Amino acid sequence: MIGFILFQYLYGPLESLLQFGNNLVSRVHEFQADEFSKKLGYGKQLASCLIKLQIENKSTMNPDPLYSAYHFSHPPLVERLNALDNPHVAPKIE
Repeated sequence: MIGFILFQYLYGPLESLLQFGNNLVSRVHEFQADEFSKKLGYGKQLASCLIKLQIENKSTMNPDPLYSAYHFSHPPLVERLNALDNPHVAPKIE
């Protein structure tokens, strides 16, 4: 019983850290997918689709970077469009 209670107390902060790491990896994968699309010649179409999706979702266009990194698994529109225009902006995992 005590082990279960300790697990509950430790799991909350640990889960937050794991989720933050998972979000960062997911965001890097999104940037890589966008770059792949651009290399195939679909950069302008991707940008157009991302803008249309943003309008339909009515989500925040440029949220706070720390809030976005912690809570969102996908980068916001402004970051993705900047990365499409300048590939050196996107984070890379090697």
